Amino acid sequence: MVGKVRFKCVQCGNCCRDKNFIITITHKDTIRLANHLKCDLKELLSKYIGFYQVRKELENRLVFPAISTYRGNAFLGLRKKSDGSCLFLRDDNLCEIYAARPLVCRSFPFTFEVKEGWLSWGLMAKAEEICPGLGQGEIVSEKSLEKMGKEIIRELEEYRKIVSIWNHHAKVEQLDPVLLLTTFFEEPKLPPQST
Repeated sequence: MVGKVRFKCVQCGNCCRDKNFIITITHKDTIRLANHLKCDLKELLSKYIGFYQVRKELENRLVFPAISTYRGNAFLGLRKKSDGSCLFLRDDNLCEIYAARPLVCRSFPFTFEVKEGWLSWGLMAKAEEICPGLGQGEIVSEKSLEKMGKEIIRELEEYRKIVSIWNHHAKVEQLDPVLLLTTFFEEPKLPPQST
């Protein structure tokens, strides 16, 4: 955990332009995007999101779990423009999907994890290097960091469970990762109620 931090987004777009960043997304991010863009899974996959292969040696350093695919382990993420910037970054440095932006974007420049039962936070690896908003504005309150951190940890834990179940089944049979995405959009099946 780092000390008190001042942060105010100055809308520079640096975090959205970094060619090395992959904006990884969760199951809930996928649903939020589809609803915001008013598209179905097929359109979402063909235009806005994709699977990114990951090198085995990098998997343990990443927050999001890798998804087992028939091509190797991958992450689900937002597509990028040809210049490496986020597909949704506009020319004025604003985000086209701000209201539905992914978990990673909502938490930037902060990271959260639970250590020995305690919520801890820090700054993303390249944040100090690329983010002129650090040191600007008011001190980010511990209360707001705690609230954001709890929401993020809860969503990440749900996603980890889903991916863990998927990866278990993918070891047994070769599964198309698109099937995983279809489960995000299915209505939950409730058992019939007894009268």
